[in-house]
Amino acid sequence: MNYNPNKNEIEFVNNALEKFNNMHVGPDNHLLLNIVEYDENQNVIAGILGGTYWGWLHIDILWVDENFRSKKIGSRLLIAAENEAKKRGCHAVHVDTMSWQAPEFYKKHGYELISELDNIPNGYKKFHFIKRLDV
Repeated sequence: MNYNPNKNEIEFVNNALEKFNNMHVGPDNHLLLNIVEYDENQNVIAGILGGTYWGWLHIDILWVDENFRSKKIGSRLLIAAENEAKKRGCHAVHVDTMSWQAPEFYKKHGYELISELDNIPNGYKKFHFIKRLDV
């Protein structure tokens, strides 16, 4: 057993799973969906990173610099990503966030809590949300 596989070995496992999945449900048509926001000096002050696949948008990261929070930048990024996902034919979004991060932000934007994990890390929670885009 190798606890530190090289890039080729990781790629092999990823490709093997992709082949298996394609045999059962077809290609996922994964496309990155990444958007950044700049300040007046063209410094990155916020970003949303994710992708679309199998009719879903997955948000990996939504971050706004502390100096620019409460200026609705996060909301604009989220809405822009949702709109682009709709153009790509997505019917829903899924995202996870930690208890100290943004659960209330997602609730405010119509996301439904579907699960939570306790003590990750100890004393905190991880929340999983979804939002329908086709309603």
